[in-house]
Amino acid sequence: MNQSAKLKAACTPGLRVAIELGGLNDKAPSIVIGGDPSKYILLKEPMVHPNDKAIWSEYLYSGNEATVRYIFEGVASGFKTRIVKLINSPDKILFLKYPKRIETYNLRRHKRINCFLEAEIMINEQKTLAIVEDLSSSGCGITYLKDDNSFFPEIGADVKIFCPYFIEDHDGFIPCKVQRATKDSRKIELGLTFDKPAPDILVKIQDYVTTVLQHSM
Repeated sequence: MNQSAKLKAACTPGLRVAIELGGLNDKAPSIVIGGDPSKYILLKEPMVHPNDKAIWSEYLYSGNEATVRYIFEGVASGFKTRIVKLINSPDKILFLKYPKRIETYNLRRHKRINCFLEAEIMINEQKTLAIVEDLSSSGCGITYLKDDNSFFPEIGADVKIFCPYFIEDHDGFIPCKVQRATKDSRKIELGLTFDKPAPDILVKIQDYVTTVLQHSM
C-alpha cells in the first residue's frame, strides 16, 4: 500500500485506534469518525475512566502533540500529529491535523522476548491457568499443565487469552490463532499469533516488549 492509500485509510470511519497525548504518560482507545484528506481527521473523544477525565481534559488542547496507532488490514500503523480542536457540541469530537506520513511495520518482524507472565487461556469455553513464556508484538508462546480434562487444540483453532499485564477488564481476552501445538505427559505448549487485538492492548504489548529489549542491551 502506497502512502496515498495509507493516508486515505487513516480516516476510515469505524477504525479503532489508540491515542497518546504529549505530556500525558497514558493511552486511550478511540474510534475514527471520518476526515477530510490533507486537512483533518475526526475522532470520538478518547474513552477513559471517569476518574481520569479531568486529567485528560487538561491535555486535549489545540496544538498539543498526539500519537495515533492502529491496525489496518492486519498491518500495525501509526502517525504523529497535533490537536486542532476538541468540540463539545453536538457531540465531543476531536479534530486532529491530517498527518503527512503514515508509518507501518510488519508485526512478524518484531523480536520475541522470554518472559514468565501469569495468564488464562480459553479454548472452547474451557478456561485454564497458563504461563506466557515468550512474547512479541505478533504473538506468544504459552504453556499449561496437562490433565484428563485438558483440551488440545488443532492448528488454526481460535483461542483467547487473558493476561492482567495488558488487560484490566477480566472479561476481556486477546483473540489468537494456534500456529503450533505440542504436548508431553505433563504439559501442553502452544505457539499463538494474535488475531486483530484491540489497538490499546497491542500498544501495551509493544511497550512491554520494547522495554524488556532496551533493558537487555
